[in-house]
Amino acid sequence: MGSGNTLLTLAAFMLLSSVIVNFYELTGNAGDAISSGQDGIFLSTLATSYIEMAQGMAYDNITDTSHVAIANSYSLTSPTLLGPEYGEDSLAEYNDFDDFHGLTLNKEAGTSNRRYRTEFKVFYVDVTDLEKVMNSRTFAKRMDMKTYRTFPASQDPVDTLRASFVMGYFHFD
Repeated sequence: MGSGNTLLTLAAFMLLSSVIVNFYELTGNAGDAISSGQDGIFLSTLATSYIEMAQGMAYDNITDTSHVAIANSYSLTSPTLLGPEYGEDSLAEYNDFDDFHGLTLNKEAGTSNRRYRTEFKVFYVDVTDLEKVMNSRTFAKRMDMKTYRTFPASQDPVDTLRASFVMGYFHFD
């Protein structure tokens, strides 16, 4: 083989190597995009599930068994005592909306080995301005959730889903 053929063969191998490297880079980026999309879908699913669970609970511990709070908001749980009551040690034992306050839940997504964390905060809010957190009892509470992936670790910042849900207490006889 002459020197011209050798140079042509080397150039062909260099071109082929460049094409293969670019192909695998594009394939890897597509896989990252798919994983990111799957993360977003799972984060939304988790948030929706927790919201639906909270919707099925009583507004407050006292409203779980009576309608005493209709006449007086002071019979509701104090803003400093929001969270699970004594003896409610697991999600299955929660009976009212504000039991989620301070809760952190970790979930694994099926067989993907990805782990996600959701952190909850519950506040009383002004019924005329749901963004305004109140230090007094009102007939509206807002649950703020922050859900994000914790494993596997990523070089890129992990997407975080923030969601809020407001529950009001009104009783119609």
